[in-house]
Amino acid sequence: MTNFNESVFINSLHKAYLDRVSIYHVPDGELTRFSWTENKTVTIYAVKVFDANPGYKFYTLYFAIKNNDKNNKLIQIDLIEETKDPDFFRIDDGMARYKLSWLNSHNLLNETIDSKIIGSSVTFSYERIEKEGSFLFDNWAQSWVDSEYDATKSVEEKSTPVQPFPKTNQRFFVDRYHFDDMLTTLNDSQFTDEFNQCLFAYEHEKWFLCATGLGSCLEHLMLIILTNYDNNGYRNEKNERLFKGFSKNPTAQDYVRCFKKDPINITSRQATFINLLFMARNSVDHHNTGKTQKNLCDLLLDGISDMYNDYYASSVLFKPNRS
Repeated sequence: MTNFNESVFINSLHKAYLDRVSIYHVPDGELTRFSWTENKTVTIYAVKVFDANPGYKFYTLYFAIKNNDKNNKLIQIDLIEETKDPDFFRIDDGMARYKLSWLNSHNLLNETIDSKIIGSSVTFSYERIEKEGSFLFDNWAQSWVDSEYDATKSVEEKSTPVQPFPKTNQRFFVDRYHFDDMLTTLNDSQFTDEFNQCLFAYEHEKWFLCATGLGSCLEHLMLIILTNYDNNGYRNEKNERLFKGFSKNPTAQDYVRCFKKDPINITSRQATFINLLFMARNSVDHHNTGKTQKNLCDLLLDGISDMYNDYYASSVLFKPNRS
């Protein structure tokens, strides 16, 4: 394709998106309500489909999916021939989401794409992609951002209604890339599965499930750290391991108690913070889907990140003093 630069297209759209976000003056701590802020990345799809209107041969359906990679991407698909079907082109042109639903139902899009679509990002344009300009970017960004803002505003005020389409109209967006390095470094399949289930619950606003799971992940991460010290040969002055006297069914307090010992030696203030995280886990009410419960889950996510950043590396690099 001539005279078309994918990077320019993506960067122009992203700038328009962030400019639209900025007019809402949302605090940094609440940017999780938007799908393309902070370090989050997306893959933009541009799908050409048949148009039966006189004077046109096709138009382009646009949408975004969540992306766990470091960079934003653009993928172009030509489905003009596949959509020369009355059941498709007789759907009103303004109902882009239903057009997309038709493509999914006819297996014209990868099934994994369907599960990641950001519903508020779906739009369409009659202009050729290489000629798209600020009109597309500004209008697309406006509808995308405004929809996400309205959805998160309503969920803070009342329980979340069931959305008939699209299936994945998530209200909040976890910065998964922020945790990818942690999961890769830990290289623990059980922890990764547990943590990803918590992120799934988060994105579907199941705050009770998310908080309960994150509390378990926090304990699991603390166990991994303690195990690393034991595996690396840690012994105290009495030649005892960190797990000395550890309960078969340890509680949060058992983990905190071990973290107070050599060689970790957390301070009383650090212990208070860890205890606060477990208190947050226990305080989430599964009957409430409001802003407070989300913020408690955010606190637990931050706590797990802090636990990893502050204590994990030392447990891996620990070398016993043989003198």
